[in-house]
Amino acid sequence: MLNLHGRLWLLLTCVLVSAGCVASSPNHTGGASPERAASTPDSTRSASVDRDTTRRSSGSDRTVQTLRAAYREGAYDAVVRRIRSRERDDSLHSSASQALHVLLGRAEQARGRHTAAIDALRAARRVAGDKGRSTVAIDRALGDSYAALYRWRKAASAFERVLDARPDDRAARQALAEAHRRARAWPEARVQYAQLVRADASNGRWWARLGQCNVALNQTERARRHFMEAHRRVPQSAEVALSLSRLHRTGGDREAARRVVDTTLTYQSGDPRLWRRRADLAFEQEDLEKARRAYVRTLAAGDSSATVYRRIGLVDVRRQQYARALPFLRQSLRRDSSHARTTLYLGVTYLRLDSLRRASTYLQRTIDQEANGPITKALEHHGATHSRRGTVSAALEAYKTALRLRPGRAELYFRLATVYDEHYRDKAPAARYYRRFLRATADALPELRRYAESRLDALRPTLHMQQGPASSNE
Repeated sequence: MLNLHGRLWLLLTCVLVSAGCVASSPNHTGGASPERAASTPDSTRSASVDRDTTRRSSGSDRTVQTLRAAYREGAYDAVVRRIRSRERDDSLHSSASQALHVLLGRAEQARGRHTAAIDALRAARRVAGDKGRSTVAIDRALGDSYAALYRWRKAASAFERVLDARPDDRAARQALAEAHRRARAWPEARVQYAQLVRADASNGRWWARLGQCNVALNQTERARRHFMEAHRRVPQSAEVALSLSRLHRTGGDREAARRVVDTTLTYQSGDPRLWRRRADLAFEQEDLEKARRAYVRTLAAGDSSATVYRRIGLVDVRRQQYARALPFLRQSLRRDSSHARTTLYLGVTYLRLDSLRRASTYLQRTIDQEANGPITKALEHHGATHSRRGTVSAALEAYKTALRLRPGRAELYFRLATVYDEHYRDKAPAARYYRRFLRATADALPELRRYAESRLDALRPTLHMQQGPASSNE
């Protein structure tokens, strides 16, 4: 028993001695070595910095997430206001700054403020470019805002950048094609639409756009083939039918034009444009009965223009149904009183109905309208052409015809005077027309007045010697 106790005491003594040795070692300082104790403050500072950065990052990310949620809910004004208030916040990391500028641009777009949206999106693009990030989504949004402002060239540049990064992006290619088309950059638009129809030949709208580009580039036959393909794909489209029928009509194939319109009318029976085109084609083919029916359908579909009423009246006049024509011609005149054909047909109709006073009124009105129109100017220029070519009698006839239409036109007196002055020995007619010109004008045409006065002075001795009737002071 004593031996057992002796052994236990011996073991306890060894343990205590070992513990004392460790405690008295120079490397022991309260449980930590000097090196470890010295490194403790730096480790604490590093951990603190990491926590601060993480806190800022987490705070920025939470802000972005909150604003994204507000944007999705349509609170665009609040999104703009909150982001504007943080524009000079230098604590934002680059990804948060980029995200906030994109959100700001999108919110401004939603508010219809595309200039402000462009500024925000360009700022986002600069941040993304500095960090080597993708700008595809930003460029697409920029293109949308430029397009909304009708800045088609800028929009095209933005969509081209999208396609450079994603050549198979069909939506971007369509947007680029449309930007070129709206900018009337027809060759560039044609290239893009050609690629679109190669990617999807079933899209009739793209075939039509390709046809439009070729029309603008005077590639008429190619345009007709493209519109035929568009019509095959979308026979219900009135725009396609009208374009294709116009091309057939220009090419002289009115029957093909009619078939196109008739096909689309089975889908769009209430479209007044189609009925008008159908009526015009029948009228040009001298099918007056079908033309009249189609013009009446045009009226019923909503096109109550002066031209439609006038065409119905003209059909009735040509079919010698004068009483029937009268109300349509009157209606046409009420809608457009300036068209000479309406007054002409009214005059003819009243003449056939033995209403001579009214016939005379409308026929004289037609003459007056035509005389005040381009025909008098054309005769004047025609006279000048004959005069320069030396065909004097033709020049005089043109000037005198114009003068009968417009008796008060002073320039015609002057032109007649110069022709007689330059080409005839007898200066009496020249003097007569110079005097009429001077009486017809007061303050107008000062240079011509000076010339006429100087020529009369120069001709006075000649006129005195000729003793002609024009030597008197008319």
